[in-house]
Amino acid sequence: MALADSIVETRQVGEQERLFHYLHEAGGLIASGAAHITGPLTPDLLRRAFAWLQRQHPVLNSHVRYKGYVVKNVPPFFYPIPWFDTRGTTEIPLRVVTDPDPEAWRAILASEGKKRIGPGKQPRMRAVLVRTHEGAELNHLITTLDHAIADAQAGSMLNDQLFRYLADPEAMEKQPPVQIGLPPSLESGLPKKPDSGSKPYQRAIRFPKTEVPNPVKGAFTVERHIGANVGETLRAAIRAHRTTMHGAIGAAFLAAARDKFGLTEMTVLSTVELRRMMKPPLPITAFGCYIDILRTRHDLVADFWAMAGDLSFKLISAIARDQESASIMKLATWEVYRAETIPTITHRRRIDGIAITTAGDVNFTGDYGPFSVTGQSGTVSVEMFGPSLFIVSFEKDGAIDLSVGYSGDAISHEDAADLTDRAVATLVAASEGAKVSAATA
Repeated sequence: MALADSIVETRQVGEQERLFHYLHEAGGLIASGAAHITGPLTPDLLRRAFAWLQRQHPVLNSHVRYKGYVVKNVPPFFYPIPWFDTRGTTEIPLRVVTDPDPEAWRAILASEGKKRIGPGKQPRMRAVLVRTHEGAELNHLITTLDHAIADAQAGSMLNDQLFRYLADPEAMEKQPPVQIGLPPSLESGLPKKPDSGSKPYQRAIRFPKTEVPNPVKGAFTVERHIGANVGETLRAAIRAHRTTMHGAIGAAFLAAARDKFGLTEMTVLSTVELRRMMKPPLPITAFGCYIDILRTRHDLVADFWAMAGDLSFKLISAIARDQESASIMKLATWEVYRAETIPTITHRRRIDGIAITTAGDVNFTGDYGPFSVTGQSGTVSVEMFGPSLFIVSFEKDGAIDLSVGYSGDAISHEDAADLTDRAVATLVAASEGAKVSAATA
């Protein structure tokens, strides 16, 4: 078979991708990030970089078209079937905003998270360059993606490749494409597991209903930084207690919910990356969305490390034995509608209390030739529906950055900030405790 015959230019959107896409179309889980960049950045150079990225990753050069419907016996009964198609896709749109206000990027980042990428020939990504004036030394690059084509790993890789291109366009232009055709869907590569029988549905446990003074519609973010010294000590303690960073961060927020609201149990939504579980395993350079979101239930005990271990163990067990029943990434059944419709409405469209994504080490450095990335900010649209807190952690040079998203009409900024500060204090205390234990050993 000729190479041209094997290149996949169009395929039906996979089941997981389709659910993320439906959520995106409804205004949920739209991911937007802002990279703060110093250096001689110009719109023309950015357009060249985005055009190169589209050639490197066909899914970035794809648009979504609809073909046919699938009929289900639960609302909304008729689902349009989306397809990825690389044929005729336009370039990644770049908008340039010049505003003398150095903080103007914040409002633009917030507004970008509310805008879905509609139907048509445009790709599932857009960008905005925000600057105070032409030729400004500091620029803010805001990118927005349909979650159906990108997860945290893909987003990190995208940033790294984008900035490496900005640093040396000629060298990067000589590189062959990472992928020739559209990448496979997640479920096409996951091994089929034997049917272990039906499992009882795990109902979501939410934060208590609280009054939000002066509610503001929109998705907002609380950001906190944990320095490298604390981060490295915390990692050593995590290894000593045979748990994970995901478990530790989750336990810290569970402890915060326990102490603030008096809760005794909570459910947690965790994103898990599944590239290496596919057959054959996908390389880390595979751009796409290869995650599942699993719900696990946890007792809120006084022992921090016991909670961290419980969260890690139950998540690993769910992946190994019970992923299908633990996953929330599937079309809702009547059981789900019966269990969750009224609580979701009465809790201002909150589907759970806590969701956690641990993105791990950020796969790019601060300096790229004449450009430096001085910081990052991000948001995930949870205004339409979502958890009360959507926690994303990034690690870089030993430090840990937490980005905690929330909907301004579902939880107050004061409560979101208080829960985050309590969680950070718990992580710092766990780190200090590890230092004391090491000194007395």
